[in-house]
Amino acid sequence: MLTGQTTLRTGHIPRFDTYSYSAVGAPWHNHEWLSQVALAFFYAHLGVFGLKLLKLICSSVLIIALAVGISATGAAARVQRLTLILSAVAISTQMQFRPQLFTFMMIAVVMMALATEVYRGRAILWPLIPMFTLWANFHGGYIVGLGAMGIAAAVMFVQGWLGDAERMSSARRVAIVTLGCAAATLINPFGVGLWTGVAHSVGDPLIRQVIADWVPLYKMILSNWRDSPKTLIQYLGPMLMFGGFVVAVAMAPDTEDAPLLAIATIFIGAAFYAARNVAVGVIAVAIPLARHASLAMNRRATKVDAQPVDDREPPAALMAICAIALFLVGGTLSNNLKTWKPMPVGALAFMQQNKLHGNLLPQFEWGSWILWHMGDAFKVYIDPRGELVYTDKQEGDYARFFYGMEGAEQLLDAYPHDYVLMGVDTKGADLVRKNWHWQVMYQDETAVLFKRLPLHSEPPRYGAVSVSVGKPADTYFP
Repeated sequence: MLTGQTTLRTGHIPRFDTYSYSAVGAPWHNHEWLSQVALAFFYAHLGVFGLKLLKLICSSVLIIALAVGISATGAAARVQRLTLILSAVAISTQMQFRPQLFTFMMIAVVMMALATEVYRGRAILWPLIPMFTLWANFHGGYIVGLGAMGIAAAVMFVQGWLGDAERMSSARRVAIVTLGCAAATLINPFGVGLWTGVAHSVGDPLIRQVIADWVPLYKMILSNWRDSPKTLIQYLGPMLMFGGFVVAVAMAPDTEDAPLLAIATIFIGAAFYAARNVAVGVIAVAIPLARHASLAMNRRATKVDAQPVDDREPPAALMAICAIALFLVGGTLSNNLKTWKPMPVGALAFMQQNKLHGNLLPQFEWGSWILWHMGDAFKVYIDPRGELVYTDKQEGDYARFFYGMEGAEQLLDAYPHDYVLMGVDTKGADLVRKNWHWQVMYQDETAVLFKRLPLHSEPPRYGAVSVSVGKPADTYFP
């Protein structure tokens, strides 16, 4: 949002870094610039409610697209409803105020179009081309959409080669539109440079050490099990859908929707490869899950001579009342927006009260937060833009420092840091505590702030100043 505000104010997309001292002047291939502008615009005009409204719009388009795609399967109405509700629950924890919102929305539209083509034939595909033009400027996840379309086209070609003339026609249409969509992504301020930036992000091995989103799903689950078992509930919905998909396809195998089955299988694998892909996996699974679950239930009902699956619709008025109630009591109209983790609000207040300024080595995810609140008072060593601005060496040096790996202490001397702000229990904080060139200025249960001592100063005779504010309270944006 800080970058979005700058873009709206100046009318220009920042092309070079001005926020850090480690990469000042470095090229910045910002593939999320339009998301940043959208978030800043809604916040400027409607505040926190505006951010929630933007999220609601993206979520609504996502769910509507899934509903249309699921309906194209011809599955029993009850199965459609249950699948859609489970999908919404499974995706809900992933719908954060981040540029990924637009990727989740648009991949659902892609799956809807492919489902219509697979189950009903002759879908209207050309609107995907201008959508990809927007997508490439909203978020680098457009590569996921192109991947889904490419997988579908490849499987359709195989089906056509095996004798299905209709599938061969669909394969050609999907392939042509996919090429058009790929070409449309070049309509962006960075041209081909956008693709190279996204490729670097996806292929950067260090990103899987620094950013939790890129950690394999099983490692994320194990980490949450150790640190906060109750947070594992967020993975219950996705795991139910992934497992249900496997069981439904095994009980009712059918190759008619092989393109969608291939996409779902590959995207489930992508979810286990990196936790950030969980929502994409859920969206890819939803439509074929509904179809095969319905087929499995009908086949079972036929075998036991039971009644077919109940297709009665619930009263529309009841559904509308429930939807309105959720809207009103779910916090959409509130101007409060709770942060997903404790933030160093005490350290920030200390920095503001004492009018500190200079170069700050922050914990990775706190970098942009400090910039948002402190403005030009601080430059940072690193922030969540990560590989879009910083070199592999700079990211690697930070990773070694934060995790206390071999050579970690080199980062403290290699750059002109004035302050260090780390989580109080991190290995990086432990490393700074042991270095007498640094002194604690502030500490609470969330964060510890260090100040570099003059080069020729004596080791402190007394313990470092420590301020405790007790257990961190809930924090809210901004």
